[in-house]
Amino acid sequence: MRAMDLVFDIATSMEFWRRVYPADRVPKPAGSVTMGDCACSRKDVERLLPAWATDDFLAPLGGVVHVTVFDVREKRKSATCVVHVRNGRLPEGSHYRLNDSALIASPAFIFLCAATVLNFSALVALGCELCGFYGFDPSRNRGFRKRKAQLLTVERLRAFLEQARHYRGWKTATRALPFIVERSASPMETFDVLAMCLPYRYGGYSLRKPIMNETVELTSKAAHVAKRSVCYPDMCYIDAKRRLKVDIEHHGKFDHSTDDDWDSDRARVNGLKEMGFEVIELTNSQVKDLETFEIIIQRIAKLIGKQVRKEHCGATPARLEFRRAVIEWNRSYGRLS
Repeated sequence: MRAMDLVFDIATSMEFWRRVYPADRVPKPAGSVTMGDCACSRKDVERLLPAWATDDFLAPLGGVVHVTVFDVREKRKSATCVVHVRNGRLPEGSHYRLNDSALIASPAFIFLCAATVLNFSALVALGCELCGFYGFDPSRNRGFRKRKAQLLTVERLRAFLEQARHYRGWKTATRALPFIVERSASPMETFDVLAMCLPYRYGGYSLRKPIMNETVELTSKAAHVAKRSVCYPDMCYIDAKRRLKVDIEHHGKFDHSTDDDWDSDRARVNGLKEMGFEVIELTNSQVKDLETFEIIIQRIAKLIGKQVRKEHCGATPARLEFRRAVIEWNRSYGRLS
């Protein structure tokens, strides 16, 4: 009999990717993993826990470890671990091996499994996080950690889902896939872009997707104004034929915590204006107030040549549900348990 494996389920795995995995690395596909006997008893789990699974790490998960077994007969109750049963043939690339005794659920498999438990809007928000440059982390002042590399891309997620048609959650995950916007750098950027771009039936305004946090090389004059050579607009629309340059910036409460932060941000915005960008600035309070946000949405829509009809505005049931679900998702730091 081969050695016992500790197989982390999606809640613990997601916290690993958010808070432990290096912020500058892209996970390497691991291929298929042969499952042996799975640890599920309290003693086995405690014996196999890696060093990073500290009390502080487990605190947002209620102090418990979420583990996976593949036989319902192995599901047991424990005060220190929650055992989940995953049935059926696993899609290729569902788990990565951390070491000789531990397996972690891959970001793509987390998304697939989350499709069975999350509200649709929260699922799309999770996709934006996995394909973005941040990860929730309640130990940080902002409530998230910035990443230098994406854990996943939409194309890699699509490829994973293509060979997961047999698995539970596939239909919902596939339905959510087209609405994921890559390269978001914060939970509020994700809220903004989904509120702008989701179809009306899901509570958005059906605007086309912007480019997020893309590198913009500044001219020498703009660089002098901005005090830097490149900028990374939060959300921008660029159309050379129409000479269109629109940048939507979200200013969070921690973005201007010092005078230097404020001066730096003003310089960056003025540098983008010098490059010909129409800069629209959003704050948390403006986003949370539906009427104010909708006035700004109408302005963005007009600039990019989109009409938002009156019947699609206001506090529709879909819009209220979207706002409730994603705000709750952000407040819970994206908890999957």
